[in-house]
Amino acid sequence: MITTEQVVRATGGILLNGDMNIPFSGVSHDSRTIKPGELFVAIRGPRYDGHRFVLDAFSRGAKGALVEYWPEDINIFELHRALSIIKVPDTRRALEDLAAYWRKQLGAKVVAVTGSCGKSTTKEMIASLLAPHFRVAKSPGNWNNLIGVPLSILNTPPETEVLVLELATNRPGEIARLTEIASPDVAVLVSVHPSHLEGLGDFEGVLKEKLALFEKAPSNAVLVYPYDQEEVRNRARDICQNRVAWCLSFGLGEGANVRAKDLEFSKEGTAFRLVFRDREAPVRLPLLGEHFVRDALAAAAAALALGLSFEEVARGLSQVETLSRRLEMRSLGPHLLLDDTYNANPASLEAACQVASKLKDGFSKAIAVVGDMKELGEASKELHEEAGRKLAQVFDRVFAVGEEAAALASAAGSKARHFQSKEELLEALKGELEEPSLVLVKGSRAMKMEEIVSALEEAYG
Repeated sequence: MITTEQVVRATGGILLNGDMNIPFSGVSHDSRTIKPGELFVAIRGPRYDGHRFVLDAFSRGAKGALVEYWPEDINIFELHRALSIIKVPDTRRALEDLAAYWRKQLGAKVVAVTGSCGKSTTKEMIASLLAPHFRVAKSPGNWNNLIGVPLSILNTPPETEVLVLELATNRPGEIARLTEIASPDVAVLVSVHPSHLEGLGDFEGVLKEKLALFEKAPSNAVLVYPYDQEEVRNRARDICQNRVAWCLSFGLGEGANVRAKDLEFSKEGTAFRLVFRDREAPVRLPLLGEHFVRDALAAAAAALALGLSFEEVARGLSQVETLSRRLEMRSLGPHLLLDDTYNANPASLEAACQVASKLKDGFSKAIAVVGDMKELGEASKELHEEAGRKLAQVFDRVFAVGEEAAALASAAGSKARHFQSKEELLEALKGELEEPSLVLVKGSRAMKMEEIVSALEEAYG
């Protein structure tokens, strides 16, 4: 439990009500889901102001609130003295500072994972590998920004031995700040590809932002980086030269510290041989695709850095579970659906194409159903066109929906159709599914392409 005194000390806040000894069982910024005994952080956003919901939080059992101002329509002198009110200049910054303070109180090791693609998958794999050997906590869902990461740290169970955090960014400086807060013992960079270009500009901007994980990590942190991306490898190695701790690379290339070879793909997953130093072991990963193998290697490197044996890692990789909406296979009568609706950027779309190319021979037709790839900035049209050309090389039909996906459909040529709505697309798609087909559904989170998956399951499941 964190006390009011600790909150005041960590944030530099002023106590307006309550007393320094009042403890909090957790921290929340959502008055709808706050639990009794927690501290409510009133955050002002573009569409809401958390200060409007302070009393709602108290009615649900909150024992305190972190605020920038006190609402004029609430008489603070009528509040119970057992409720702590702490005033700070900026509640977002105070939340970050409080998490950075609490991180230092944790007895747990921290693993921080970032990357353009695969960070959520790698986070889940690391937690899966470590769970039989440690008491593990992980950031829930996509709690990976400057609100989610601090909340993950502040709500870490006290018995936790390893905390696995996912760090995300869409503008310069976020990874640096998140790394300062998380202070990781193991820092994992999964990949660097064009993504979030609206805020980061270009590939160099993305690379610089991601490498901040290594530059801001403590000097004794283990760094894990991708060997197969030459530019990333070279820049990571430059940073590693000034480190006192272990640096581990992973990849398919022979120079990688943690490597996979002899890859074989099937509907059951991906088989390969895991290589570390002079050891080899067979692994059957219940996930489809080379990109998942790279994620598994990153997770393996992190687990080795935390002391797991080679045998424990190899055995654990074969036991990871399939991940929801990441090239998840679903049988729809005679058809096979690849549900890849978790998110999309050019690199993950290319990975989906590679998987589909290995599976499509068993079907009369391969169909790609794709939506916009968001946050690509000025390069969006060009990157969508490039994606359209790649899709046309693999699929017999390409059905696209979304404003930005129009460029994708145009580049895919005669194989493609662009639709104004998902309803129109679904109607046309059903007309194509007369013979056994392989269907990929993919798009950015904002496109909610899982709605198409649900409609197909209702019609054919």
